[in-house]
Amino acid sequence: MENKKEKSLAKEMFAHVDYETQRCQSMKEHAHNVAEYAQNSCQMPELKPLVYLLGLLHDIGKLGTANQADFENILQHGDQVHKHGLDHSTAGGRMVQEFMTNPSAAEFASTASYFHHGVSDCIDLGSGKSLQKSRREKEIEYDAIKEKFFQIYDKDMIKKCCEEAASAYQYMEEQIKAFVKRYKSKCGNGYFFMGMYLRTVLSLLIDGDWTDTASFFDDVPLPERISNEETQEIWKQCIQNFEQYLKNEIQKNPANGNLLNVFRQEISDSCRMAADTEQKLYRLTVPTGAGKTLSSLRFALYHAARTQKQHIIYIAPFTSILEQNAEEIRKAVGDDSVVLEHHCNVICEEGEEERYRSLTETWDTPIIVTTAVQILNTLFSDQKSCIRRMHVLSNSIIIFDEVQAIPVKCTSLFHLAVNFLTQFCKTTVVLCSATQPTLIPFEKNNICECTEMAGLAEKYATAFKRVEIVDATDMCDGKMEIEDLSNFAVEKVEEYQSVLIVVNTVSCALKVFEYLKRKYQDETILFHLSTNMCPQNRLDKLAEIKNTLLDHSQKVICVSTQLVEAGVNFSFGCVIRSMAGLDNVIQAAGRCNRHKEFGKLGAVYIVKMSKEAEKLTYLKEIQNAQNALQKVLDDFRQNPEKYNRALDSEESVKAYYWNYYHFQLEEKLSEYPIKACGANTTLVELLGVNNVGRKQYERTYGEKAKTKLPQAFQTAGQAFEVIGDTHKINIIVPYNEEAKRLIDELSMADVRSGACKKILRKLQRYTVGISATKREKLNNAIYTLCDNEVLVLCEGYYDEDIGVIEEPKMETNFM
Repeated sequence: MENKKEKSLAKEMFAHVDYETQRCQSMKEHAHNVAEYAQNSCQMPELKPLVYLLGLLHDIGKLGTANQADFENILQHGDQVHKHGLDHSTAGGRMVQEFMTNPSAAEFASTASYFHHGVSDCIDLGSGKSLQKSRREKEIEYDAIKEKFFQIYDKDMIKKCCEEAASAYQYMEEQIKAFVKRYKSKCGNGYFFMGMYLRTVLSLLIDGDWTDTASFFDDVPLPERISNEETQEIWKQCIQNFEQYLKNEIQKNPANGNLLNVFRQEISDSCRMAADTEQKLYRLTVPTGAGKTLSSLRFALYHAARTQKQHIIYIAPFTSILEQNAEEIRKAVGDDSVVLEHHCNVICEEGEEERYRSLTETWDTPIIVTTAVQILNTLFSDQKSCIRRMHVLSNSIIIFDEVQAIPVKCTSLFHLAVNFLTQFCKTTVVLCSATQPTLIPFEKNNICECTEMAGLAEKYATAFKRVEIVDATDMCDGKMEIEDLSNFAVEKVEEYQSVLIVVNTVSCALKVFEYLKRKYQDETILFHLSTNMCPQNRLDKLAEIKNTLLDHSQKVICVSTQLVEAGVNFSFGCVIRSMAGLDNVIQAAGRCNRHKEFGKLGAVYIVKMSKEAEKLTYLKEIQNAQNALQKVLDDFRQNPEKYNRALDSEESVKAYYWNYYHFQLEEKLSEYPIKACGANTTLVELLGVNNVGRKQYERTYGEKAKTKLPQAFQTAGQAFEVIGDTHKINIIVPYNEEAKRLIDELSMADVRSGACKKILRKLQRYTVGISATKREKLNNAIYTLCDNEVLVLCEGYYDEDIGVIEEPKMETNFM
């Protein structure tokens, strides 16, 4: 039992103070709250002792004279006198180093303590300096801090916590060694996985720290996470709702194609049966239109209920897919409140913004529907708000829809992350696609073995055979111009009534659309889709296209970039695809004769555009994909039987991916290559062995680095970017009356106010990313708001059929 002196001192030692209310939070209360909250949130039992210890120690540097004086000063004079940059993370790490007997465990735990206000490189790439050595040499009041801490906490209790944390670390180490030995280092190295363990522990620490801090300043109790028991009740209810939805809305809906519904049900039942198996990594490889989203969700609900998972996380590559699939998921589970849709285009109801923001920070919802960008940032970004969510991925089910859309540069990182989640985190992963990359074994960074959830893909190939893919790349000697492509489309619309043209660049799509508009507007209904349009414009166009296609008496041509290829639920009689990868061609084919409604096979023509028409000089990935497909096309002409006489056969897909990965990918292109401190390296390297840092360390200290944590976390995290910087400048466009009204409201809002942020969030749907070159061309057609922070396009420079235009529309009024 504490004596009076200890109680008095515990109250005097502050962790937080609030000037407005003069309330204070003691160090003991904050440390206890963080330790308990983080431990209770942890879904990996082996990490709990480590997390608890770090919760107790992470902020003890605040016991130092400067920090406590700062608190007293704030209480007297207000937040404006707060001294920023005071170190309070080093002392906790030092204490771990002193009381933990296992050096490797001490290094791990102390690093997590040092990182709780931001990650850094364990070995500085420029100087070669070690994080551990730098922190040991840093001048702090360690002895005085330690004395104060042990007047609050019992020393023997802390020593025991250190012992338990060291045992937890040893368990992690043994798990990693066993995995690396089993796979002979072909599926990842120990350094990478130890780094991922560190990120998970850090995630729990940050989440506990931020949650308790927010609760103190809001003067509310610590929130309670949804319990395991509550979650299991949710799964039970969701399953009941789902089965009813499946029966009423899907199985009995003739619009889905009765013939194909039989096979969709068979696939769904296979997924349901797979939920009772013990695998950790599954592939769902079925043709487009086979119902992957609902089938994988059915698996996830039953599997979550049986294995007591905390979350189901559905991932799609693009917001256009995500929005429509999120709506279907909400309908299927029958309860909007258990589904969080997290992406930039979400618009909240009045008064719901704060709750939504909080949920996107914590993902404390049973079902999360989000983008590949969000989850990859959670895994690899250096942003603390991203790291905070990392622990939610453990003991969960993660469905990656259209997994083939993961950027090539992220492939190895993705493989290793999936291996970590499935082999170490009690997480089940489902990889969904109509064109799964064949998992060819490479020298390293392979994904672990997968189980096909619905059996072999070719089983359903005949049933879902809706199109014939035709090699038309020799038309115009393989140098098709804008005029040639347009005229070919007009020729095919006479035969098939509706034609979708998919090309590789925005400028090519626009030129084809403009040519068709000049020549054939009176004969054909024309549509155009482009990333030059704002998201709301694209959604409106997609809805208009779907409605128009319902009337089979009208001739329709739509020109688009690849944004329509994955997950967009419309159906044309014919598709013309400018040559890219075979996966692109097959995905585009999924927009053709989708429900076999035309009574005959649809046609998908692969054409080859001239260099002038598409200008792919700087689009290396597309060129690589074209070359890999060209090898298949050449071979197919010579020996079609080898490919089962179909370019979308399993044999063709395997051959394509073999060509792509073995002949077209430059060395380390799939490992996210970057240049750091003048050296060529990769993110896989920086997050693993980090040879660049090790060499610098050896130059600096004259000896090899003896460390289990050499990673350059900050450099890698800052460099990581899922989508490249092709379109980096965001501008708000006056697309419709609502957009214009919001722009007017923004012009009058205080830039620092909450109202301004709410308006900007609503304006996400009316935002377009443009290149720096286009920004220069528009020049005075763009003006600024919010202290020059926000760019807005002038009226007249946006066309709902084209998007952002460089010459203003001229409107003539006749009296």
